[in-house]
Amino acid sequence: MPQHVYNCGKSNKSYFICCWLQDKMYWLLLTTVLVFIDCVTVKGGCSGCSDTCQMYNELKAEIDDLKAARIPVAFYAYLSANLAISSVSTHSIIKYDVVDLNLGNGYDASSGQFTAPSDGLYVIHITTGARDSSHAVVELISNGVIKDITWADSMNHPDRTVATTVTPLDLRKGDKVNARIGSYKGGAVLESTNFIRCSFSGFKLH
Repeated sequence: MPQHVYNCGKSNKSYFICCWLQDKMYWLLLTTVLVFIDCVTVKGGCSGCSDTCQMYNELKAEIDDLKAARIPVAFYAYLSANLAISSVSTHSIIKYDVVDLNLGNGYDASSGQFTAPSDGLYVIHITTGARDSSHAVVELISNGVIKDITWADSMNHPDRTVATTVTPLDLRKGDKVNARIGSYKGGAVLESTNFIRCSFSGFKLH
């Protein structure tokens, strides 16, 4: 019997959690193999043991979830150029097109959405810059619900402004998160240049 499937490292503060997950995954894997053998070799396949095959599928899904829970999740994306405010409508999703980091493959640049790969506590960060009498409300949305709001406001003065939010979210696997234009906007551009970078990022805390 293998003693360490993963290198927990006794110096790691998460040693006991790590080894508990390791042991649970080992016994789940062993149980899954035994159930599969019983289903296929003893009862002649899934047609003769629907209950056993359902158990096999449930055990396999639990193993997959435990594996996913161990994968680090972090993403960072930003706009490659200024975003003309006149080109975006209220409640449209901001699509940050440059993906600098995407551990866990949760962020999709084509849709502008982050999809949680696993259950956990996440921290989501939005930075928005505006310039020269421009402004926009930017909302953090999780599954269609507003979770945070900020306002990059350079409306009445010809200079730059930056607004940011840092928001903890308790997400389930498959939950979707995005940044969108809020109810108030005007002026020329949201700035994303070598002076200000409009960005969307986040990571799984645990």
